[in-house]
Amino acid sequence: MNKENRKQIFIKYAILSAVSLAALYIRCLGLDVISGDFQNCLNVWHLEIENAGPGLNALLHYTGDYAMPYAFVIWLLGKLPVPFLYSLKGFHILFDFLLAVMAGKIVKKLKPASDYGFCLGYGVTLLLPNVIFNSSFWGQSDGLCAAFLLAAFYYWLEERYRLMMLMFGIAFSFKLQAVFFLPFLMIVYWQGRKFSVLHFLLIPFIMLVMNIPAMMAGYPPSITFAKYIGQTGEYPWLYYFYPNLWFFFQARPYYLFGAGAMLLTVSALLLFVVILIRKGVVPNRSNGLAIALWSAYTCCFFLPSMHERYGYFCEILAVLLALIHVRSLWLPMGMVLCVLPKYLYALDLAGNPRWLQGLEAGGNTLLYLVFTCLLWQNLFRDGDHASEPALACQLSKTRGDEKC
Repeated sequence: MNKENRKQIFIKYAILSAVSLAALYIRCLGLDVISGDFQNCLNVWHLEIENAGPGLNALLHYTGDYAMPYAFVIWLLGKLPVPFLYSLKGFHILFDFLLAVMAGKIVKKLKPASDYGFCLGYGVTLLLPNVIFNSSFWGQSDGLCAAFLLAAFYYWLEERYRLMMLMFGIAFSFKLQAVFFLPFLMIVYWQGRKFSVLHFLLIPFIMLVMNIPAMMAGYPPSITFAKYIGQTGEYPWLYYFYPNLWFFFQARPYYLFGAGAMLLTVSALLLFVVILIRKGVVPNRSNGLAIALWSAYTCCFFLPSMHERYGYFCEILAVLLALIHVRSLWLPMGMVLCVLPKYLYALDLAGNPRWLQGLEAGGNTLLYLVFTCLLWQNLFRDGDHASEPALACQLSKTRGDEKC
């Protein structure tokens, strides 16, 4: 190893260390913040389990609507000799770092010409406002799910499809919102056929494995999916604080229009798949990130009763897209700005009046429409050459290929 290489490695580790320490310090500032979700839900569930006794059968007293693997995490964290507020937030902060590692690995994979691709992906992800607020201030679990979804995307890039399904199955075991990544998995299977359809059976298998502690406590195997069925239609309105289409129809009740909203989502995704098939576009390293983002963003934008936090994974994908294609920087900046007031409101740090909600929803709608138009233009404008879209050319140029 020559002197230049040693210097570069030293710089990389210095950057990673500085970013990690800064990120950890900022998160420590939020450890004592008690959010409404913690006070009214997470801590209540913890006390239910703790007061039921030390054994696993205490899980039978859990009344929360989060999946049982997460209830098992609450049970485990309650055994630690620190206040539950700190153990819960510490657990989620750990997954912030794992999320950042996976983001760095994806950027390095998709931008190999950059010497600092990993540092860039790691640092930017770790210092994102929504990532910081979600774990250390709010005490929420979206980073946990997103870390495994990013791992699934990374293993797709690596063509390690069993590990891809394993990571997705773990993510799905913790949060129903992992389903936002499922359309992408189905697209890559249908268009690429590089793995067997039987690989999808790994998803329910992993979910059953993740629910073994709940079954040991006395729950039937059906508990694996029962919590998710219960979440469907749990909220009365189409709009539930995520700034999507349904803000403009927020007085519409879920029980009347919820099925129509889900049908609209499925129809938009199916239309996209049909066009992909007709144009012969196959997801690859050049366009896969954009396709994954669009399919997840479409779920957030059209599905009913979306919480303000449910766009978390989309925002991470948008950041990664901008790190690969710097001209896309407007997208993650806009997406984060559209949800940041929601985070501040949930933490009692700021208000969120109706006029501001209207700006958030209008801005997010504009972002979605512009991104959709640009993506479709890049994927489909070349006719028979659609399998080599403009995004691929942009990526090729970063590798020094000027033929585009």
